[in-house]
Amino acid sequence: MSEEVLLRVSNIDVFYGGAQALWDVSLEVRSGEIVALAGSNGAGKSTLLKTISGVIHPAKGSIEFAGMNITKLNAYDIVAQGISQVPEGRRLFPEMTVFQNLAIGSYNGKARAKREENLTRVYELFPVLKERKDQLAKTLSGGEQQMVAIGRGLMSNPRLILIDEMSLGLSPLIVCDLFRVLHAIRARGITVLLVEQNVWQSLHEADRAYIIETGRIVLSGNALELCEEEEVREAYFGV
Repeated sequence: MSEEVLLRVSNIDVFYGGAQALWDVSLEVRSGEIVALAGSNGAGKSTLLKTISGVIHPAKGSIEFAGMNITKLNAYDIVAQGISQVPEGRRLFPEMTVFQNLAIGSYNGKARAKREENLTRVYELFPVLKERKDQLAKTLSGGEQQMVAIGRGLMSNPRLILIDEMSLGLSPLIVCDLFRVLHAIRARGITVLLVEQNVWQSLHEADRAYIIETGRIVLSGNALELCEEEEVREAYFGV
């Protein structure tokens, strides 16, 4: 695995709706990793992803991607640099087809040039989407909609994909399938930063992890080793 730091978040403070949501948060994601950001509901996980994506700008600190300072870039410029986000709740266009939803992900110039190549890769990861390409998104199951959301994120030709609450509302069997896809995505050279309330599964699937509580990073390290931390076991596993 590469030791190159692809994403570096350094000491950021973030305010959301007039209230402070993140305090002095720092993390690193190395190229080729699956990194989990785990914590309870309201801990600040989604706010951190929105900040990395440029939807919110930090009041303090910096964010670097592939050696470039992206702290003040607009969201569309950050997508063009190679970061895509799969939002919580999928946020598909329900009256558009699967293909149309996927194609929207390739709107930036670099991605447009590789649209057919990326579409082929998405269909390889999710064969059911090729079968359903002409179906309206609203007619799909929850798991299939999540596949479209991930596929749309991949259509922007990212180096880093941010996935927010992938397992929310889905059956354990579908969740296991989606985690297998994450490993396949990583095998294709795309780095993954995964936000999850399902702390147990995310720690068992990731290489490294950060635990965030009330807007602060409280633990970090090897994901499996964090499973054995007494603080984590008591807070999330009930043991």
